[in-house]
Amino acid sequence: MKIDVKLFAAIAERAGSSTATVEIADSLSRVTLADVKAALVEQIPSLDHLLDHCFFACGDDYATLQTEIKQGDAIAVIPPVSGGEQDVLDEDSVRIVRDPLSPEEMYRFVVRRSAGAVVVFAGTVREFTKGRQTNYLQYEAYDKMALRHMRDIVLDSEQKFAGAKVAIWHRVGTLQLEEISVLIGVSTAHRKDAFRAAEEAITTLKRMVPIWKKEFYADGEVEWVGPEGKWDPIKRT
Repeated sequence: MKIDVKLFAAIAERAGSSTATVEIADSLSRVTLADVKAALVEQIPSLDHLLDHCFFACGDDYATLQTEIKQGDAIAVIPPVSGGEQDVLDEDSVRIVRDPLSPEEMYRFVVRRSAGAVVVFAGTVREFTKGRQTNYLQYEAYDKMALRHMRDIVLDSEQKFAGAKVAIWHRVGTLQLEEISVLIGVSTAHRKDAFRAAEEAITTLKRMVPIWKKEFYADGEVEWVGPEGKWDPIKRT
């Protein structure tokens, strides 16, 4: 059985390709993602330790190594996340774009007569991170899966905060200092809910949505940046 695997960010860079095709022995009664991982390491030994810090996806959702797969399944390796064409789901509530993001447009999108509070959070490219100077960033996303999980965040937030309207827009590609990488808009009846919903949305986004950040430092070094602490996108809380 031949399995095509999508690769992203540091994994794709190490492999020298955004895809890999592995062959699994036909003698196996069932094939799991653990078999795919082993085949990837055998084919590209340099991925060995990197894959220990990654999750796999089957279709457009995260999966465990015990997940059984079949010929034709869409398999992807998802490295730890950081925080084109425009793709749109759920009436524009979630977007992945290459053009600059507009806080004013986000405000107009979420504001409603029934809302007493509107919060628009903008994540921007900063110059210094832990004392290191950044020249610019590059963002990359697994669009289909990222949009699905962004939509889940929006729906979960709107269910948790009664009457809320939530939207998440993320930009990919090359971003210069001070440019906006992500916008989260929330409108609610009361300000506390709006602030809480926006903070929870950005925290969940950075923890589990497959969007990666590549830092280009002033000293010439380049680094894929992931989250601090243990990365576990499957665990919701």
